[in-house]
Amino acid sequence: MYIDRIQISDFRNFRAASADFVHPDRDFDRDGLPKPTLPNVNLLLGDNGLGKTTLLKAIALAALGPAVDRSGIYTYHLIRKAGNPPDGVDGGKAGIEAIFTHHAQDDPNGDLRRITRIESAIAVERSGDLESLHWTHAEEKPWHPIYKAESDAFFFVGYGATRRVERREQLDFGARSSSSFIRAQRVKSLFEDAYSLIPLSAWLPGLKERKPSQYRQVIKLVNQLVGQDRYGFQGEMDEGEYLFERQGLKVPFPALSDGYRAYLGWIGDLLYHICETCPRGRKLTDNRGMVMVDEVDLHLHPQWQMQVLPMIAKALPHIQFIVTSHSPLIAGSLEWMNVLVMVPEPQQASKVVRVPERIHGLDADQLLLTDLFGLRSTRAPSKEARLKALTLRAREGDDQAALELLREMSAGSEALG
Repeated sequence: MYIDRIQISDFRNFRAASADFVHPDRDFDRDGLPKPTLPNVNLLLGDNGLGKTTLLKAIALAALGPAVDRSGIYTYHLIRKAGNPPDGVDGGKAGIEAIFTHHAQDDPNGDLRRITRIESAIAVERSGDLESLHWTHAEEKPWHPIYKAESDAFFFVGYGATRRVERREQLDFGARSSSSFIRAQRVKSLFEDAYSLIPLSAWLPGLKERKPSQYRQVIKLVNQLVGQDRYGFQGEMDEGEYLFERQGLKVPFPALSDGYRAYLGWIGDLLYHICETCPRGRKLTDNRGMVMVDEVDLHLHPQWQMQVLPMIAKALPHIQFIVTSHSPLIAGSLEWMNVLVMVPEPQQASKVVRVPERIHGLDADQLLLTDLFGLRSTRAPSKEARLKALTLRAREGDDQAALELLREMSAGSEALG
């Protein structure tokens, strides 16, 4: 399942907004949008507070379809206050409508083979201090497989910006199952900061015994997703923890840097869910679905930021990725067709736009000055003021100011000793 389009009304930042997404099955010629080199990546950009995370939450709720009523997801202040009854007054409503591309994987019984699109409509309603989720679309039948935990239909997973990997010895799969059904668990990280991810050490050893072919595929994918010249992974364990090796040094997962643990944390959790939902007899890379990641560049070095999205998009070509970031290096690795920008509207609202501006391969400074980021300068304000004053003097014929301007433009302001 891929998401094609979403419409949102009175949902946090969005008074009335819509967005369409790229995915491998999209008919780009019909839609009049050039096909990007990476047709499975959507990057959400925008200033803090304009709704990037909110859009991920809306997609996650829409993807739950009619099961959203019983998802166990706690809704907190999702309804936009402007134009709705004030706190403490019954009433208030937000709406989400979405269209998804339907795959054979989403219909394990083969009853709905002619359906290529399915729709979802969710209402968030407030009564007093409580908000509740309700399915409001007339047609529910195409979604029936979503209720079956053992079904590989409707694969989607979401990762919030607070990504914590559960310690192997503290992980309780039974407690997770009792708190909410499996598809809701896969997006709870977007709604609950404390929700933890499943570590490789909790599931990969068992996969080696049960499904050795899938185990070998996971080993290969971990190395592809980490990339060359970083830690290698061969499935070797020490005292219950997997080891990662670089230049002969083997490091257990808990001893890796924050950047590696943050990245490998959601990668390990993602591969677990891919293994759980992969149709029988298919390769893991054949699995179709959606993956949402908030702040995909979290803790990553700039060099890694430049490579991470092309790397994961090529390793998992049938997964539709929808990610947020503030990094110009992330944006520069993509094309404008991949990027959706949250921009402000009146009354503290936001809308979603696609900016047709060539961005692939631009350097960070160039990107920050485009409409994608909207900066007027990338220099420190004090330095910018100094350069502006020198420029004005140079224009008036001050040769000394012109020389000083050249020196200032090529060096920092502080003394070296």
